[in-house]
Amino acid sequence: MTNLCLHPIILFVLLVQFFSGSTEANDWPMWRMNPQRSAATTETLPESLHVQWVHQLPPLEPAFKNARLQFDAGYEPVVKNGILFYGSSSTNSVTAIDVETGRELWRFYTNGPVRLAPVAWNNSLFFGSDDGCLYSIEAQTGKLQWKFRAVPSSRLILGNRHLTSVWPVRGGPVIENDTIYFAAGVWPFEGVFIYALDTKTGATKWVNDRLGFIYGQHPHAAEAFGGVTPQGYLVISENELIVPCGTAFPARLNKETGELIEFELPKPGRTPGGWFTSAGKAARRGETKLEKTELQFDRDVNSARHENGQNYGPDGKRGLRQQIQAGDQRLAYNKPIPGVSGTIHSLLVAANRLFVVTLEGNIYCLGPEIKEPKTYISPIKERNKRNHTPNSANTPAIISERLSAGGYVFIAGIPDETLIDGLLNHQGLQVVALDTDLDRIATLREEYHAKGWSASKFSFLPGSLSDFELPAYFAQLIIASEPQQSGCDSRSQLVSKLYPSLRPYGGSLLVKCTEQTHSRLAEKFKNLSQARISRKDGYTVFEKVGALPGSSNYTGGWSSPDELVKAPVGVLWYDDSIGNFKRAPQPHFVDGVMISHSKYWQGYPAGIRPPYKLLAPQFSDVYTGRKLNEIQAKKLVAELPMFDRNQKQPSQYRPPYQKNDWSPAPPVIGERTNPLTGQSEPRAFPKSYGCDGGVDYSYLYTMRSGTAAFYDKRVESGTIHISGPRSGCTNSIVPANGLLNVPYYFQGCTCSYPLPVGLSLISLPETHEQWMVWGKSEVKDLQRVGLNFGAPGDRMTHRGTLWLDVPSVGGPSPELELAVEPKTVQPFYEHALWIEGGRGWPWVGASGITGVEKISLKNIKPDEYTLRLYFREPDFSVPKKRVFSVNLNGKPLIKDLDIFQETASQQQILVREFSQISLNGNLDLTFTASAGTPLVCGVELVKKSLPLDSLVELPPPKTEAAQ
Repeated sequence: MTNLCLHPIILFVLLVQFFSGSTEANDWPMWRMNPQRSAATTETLPESLHVQWVHQLPPLEPAFKNARLQFDAGYEPVVKNGILFYGSSSTNSVTAIDVETGRELWRFYTNGPVRLAPVAWNNSLFFGSDDGCLYSIEAQTGKLQWKFRAVPSSRLILGNRHLTSVWPVRGGPVIENDTIYFAAGVWPFEGVFIYALDTKTGATKWVNDRLGFIYGQHPHAAEAFGGVTPQGYLVISENELIVPCGTAFPARLNKETGELIEFELPKPGRTPGGWFTSAGKAARRGETKLEKTELQFDRDVNSARHENGQNYGPDGKRGLRQQIQAGDQRLAYNKPIPGVSGTIHSLLVAANRLFVVTLEGNIYCLGPEIKEPKTYISPIKERNKRNHTPNSANTPAIISERLSAGGYVFIAGIPDETLIDGLLNHQGLQVVALDTDLDRIATLREEYHAKGWSASKFSFLPGSLSDFELPAYFAQLIIASEPQQSGCDSRSQLVSKLYPSLRPYGGSLLVKCTEQTHSRLAEKFKNLSQARISRKDGYTVFEKVGALPGSSNYTGGWSSPDELVKAPVGVLWYDDSIGNFKRAPQPHFVDGVMISHSKYWQGYPAGIRPPYKLLAPQFSDVYTGRKLNEIQAKKLVAELPMFDRNQKQPSQYRPPYQKNDWSPAPPVIGERTNPLTGQSEPRAFPKSYGCDGGVDYSYLYTMRSGTAAFYDKRVESGTIHISGPRSGCTNSIVPANGLLNVPYYFQGCTCSYPLPVGLSLISLPETHEQWMVWGKSEVKDLQRVGLNFGAPGDRMTHRGTLWLDVPSVGGPSPELELAVEPKTVQPFYEHALWIEGGRGWPWVGASGITGVEKISLKNIKPDEYTLRLYFREPDFSVPKKRVFSVNLNGKPLIKDLDIFQETASQQQILVREFSQISLNGNLDLTFTASAGTPLVCGVELVKKSLPLDSLVELPPPKTEAAQ
């Protein structure tokens, strides 16, 4: 029994705002108590406290190693109506515990890590998951009430060593007045989605999906595309919704409308931000009136090591995150509490009790009653305590011989548990199992939790393969059994769906089948790229042999002609397990393995000056980001190129044509045909701050331009920013092994780039939304152009149309003789992921202008043209609401257009195409409404002799936004 006397320490009074009718004074219903995250309650603690019970859980592994991003370093429980709730990235679940007894009441599983605290409101519990969904469940029973998928896409990637949605919910939910706010998405260039939903129904009140594409200020006064990167707990401050942005500084939105009030990265370099913020302002001693609430930061969170010493962000208060207020008592995490062992991560006061969470994974309940404490030990914790000896003797040889290098194993259709147990006993594996039998998955989740397996070792995808878009190249081994268990009609369909996810250089797909079926499969797939097909132990084996056709290795030399890396690109994986100093030598990429050497950069204050010595080589899997030891690396690659660590290294590594180490000249690489005029000109493009002047790798020119960035010479793409991280002072953006690799070259830097991590990107279809910066130029004799109204930036197509944002908001663009009337036209925008059905580029139809009366474009080269007009109805409510006609140069072109009637959908594109239009210098489009106001999304004009982009057929959606 432990006795704890808490003596009041009255240092200040925090503003505490409570909710009417939804939160009792003895509850702690959300992270740090309330929407302002003040960590203050009016409840007072008993004078004497004793340990009532303790739950010993496995310590959590945060998503990121960087402390400025560790919003999920430990458990963050909430308490309401006598129940404690906590989420776990170790079990991909939320658990409810009876406060009185410590007994577990229920556990609810999701399809990804639950990294942020839930919110208890009325009789419901709300939380987000890395699977991209927000959940509402009944607090007493754990029964699902509704589920909201933030983004209408089932695309999965490897995020922080887990299979997750591209858009995980990492903007921690907050509730006020029956409205829940949360954010989904990590990477601005993939899209970020910030929501306000009705807590009762899950209905959308508003969504802002425009904030991933903001061209503007970056550290060191750079200019680049960037955006909000929601990672951390959302905060409400009066009429504002505050969205923390990783290691940058938060964005401010109007909580009633979702409109952006303020967001920008700090102009000076070396200013560290962090994930933590709260709202409120302390009154000074003797004052009774509190000042207007404002954001507060923790100086210890906004702190990072630059190579020449520790840097701190502005206006931070030390220890703010590590304290709470209960009545007139201030409780600090760094004060020992009798009966509690370990490092305190979190405190909360509720139900006349003190709850203490430690980084070691324990949750303590301390109350006034003197009793024998009850201890509950997680099966995962128990398994970790035991000296477990791996026993994989039951694994068939055909499987075990393919596991020596570790990696991801994907099971399509769950077989008997003997095979699963054998796989789990292999070192270095992460197993993911998919099955359409949802009841069986529910049972196995409980069974394997009871056996002590965490989700980082074994996780599940309930449903069919058509419900998920698996990442390419991630699996070292795939095992498939009956097709129906995966939602497929045949084994041929199984192979077609699963083979693209096999890792090159030896990944194997094993399909259980008869000899007769094997013969059919071998014949059908005899020309499958890289496939070596064989038969063994009842399985047809598809081995993906060697390099991806068209890919390249890179071992230096400033050239890597990888044919597979082409704009647009999207994230394949991201992680910060492998970190490198910003001026370390370039990494090498050989047969799917990255070899890098960081430097001993932390010695600067001790007198060790650059150039620093090389550290031991680090190895990782190019296709997953998985950290490898040298033995694993040598199983994958016969010969690993490494630097001579005894050889003196330069301070920075530059290609021979970069003459100025720190202020490189603007990039100009060869000639191109200007897509607007057809004239030959020097290939030049915008590049902002970055001492990496850029490298021409043959097809791609990569560079640091504020953020990591590249220019695709085959597409003449303009500058495309990989917003979120910075790249190295040494050029570290390398096309190789079929991917655009952007490893973590951030160490020794403290600038407020929001995502100091590494990632690899894969080429995606042209329908993928990705914006770029073309640059300024004068345009004469225009012969081809796309006008993309309301778009965030410019975009080039593979066939040669340069779509320009109108009005120009995404950085410098070519200057056209273009006029849009009236000046009061209203732009609208939705992310292209919402577009469904119709024909054309979704990222053109996703935005537009309403209220347009006239569009005039001059200086067009006289000739015959094809004209395409893009339309979409953003306000799909009632028929005949908007009907209008369009004239071209005074002649009728479209009469009484009713987009509602023609598309029968809010998200379907309508394109009208007109060929053999003779123009003599000018294009004048006039719009006349007979109902409502006219609108237009895009105008494409292409000279008759030039190639046209095909109008892509857009499929209907696969998933519903709300379920």
